[in-house]
Amino acid sequence: MLGTGALLIATTQALPQLLQDQYGYTATWAGLAISPDGAVTMGMMLIVGRLGDVQPRYLIAAGSIIAGFAMIDLLRMTPDADFWFFTWSRNYLGVGLPLIFIPITTASYEGLPSSKTDQTSALINLARNFGGAIGVSLSQTVLARREQFHQERLSENVGSWNPFYYDRLNQIEAYFRTHTFIGSSSGTSVAYVGQMVHSQAAILAYADVFFALAVVANIMSVSLRSVTRGARA
Repeated sequence: MLGTGALLIATTQALPQLLQDQYGYTATWAGLAISPDGAVTMGMMLIVGRLGDVQPRYLIAAGSIIAGFAMIDLLRMTPDADFWFFTWSRNYLGVGLPLIFIPITTASYEGLPSSKTDQTSALINLARNFGGAIGVSLSQTVLARREQFHQERLSENVGSWNPFYYDRLNQIEAYFRTHTFIGSSSGTSVAYVGQMVHSQAAILAYADVFFALAVVANIMSVSLRSVTRGARA
């Protein structure tokens, strides 16, 4: 449940932040990009609720794999990624998380007397919320540190000694010289290149965030195998 909360809350926070900071979405459109996930999750809950004959560990394993795939799918994002790319990636997560959440919740109440169900519910909610806090902290820490790392690595290739940079800078200067009439086209083009480097570094950092969340999903699968072996022993 910690892992479920981490994936759910961290992506709910990171995706709109990415869309607004790097893709120019408004808060409304960023929210709309992840909104279809709610309908997918609701539909999956109805389906998973009818799979009572399937052992919970199989459902949880399938959900962890799908959630991990949803995070890995986001690694394909580019500066030109469109609205539906992020919507579909979020929908994949909406398919996976109910396969984890419902079996865990059902198994948590198995064999408990009715007098302890309120305590069980409190512990489940605590685990989910605590996992969400961990997920948000993890994603923001990875984002800050990896953005700085990528900024430094990309800046190493920005200089007049690099022929690719020099050619690109000349093209940008020529464009601004043709379309602008105020200020220095040279200074504007250098600032534009700096903005490009910062944007690319940020997108690479967000990709690292989603990779870290994919690792969380994989840890959930590994933990499930460990618990299963312990139960058999």
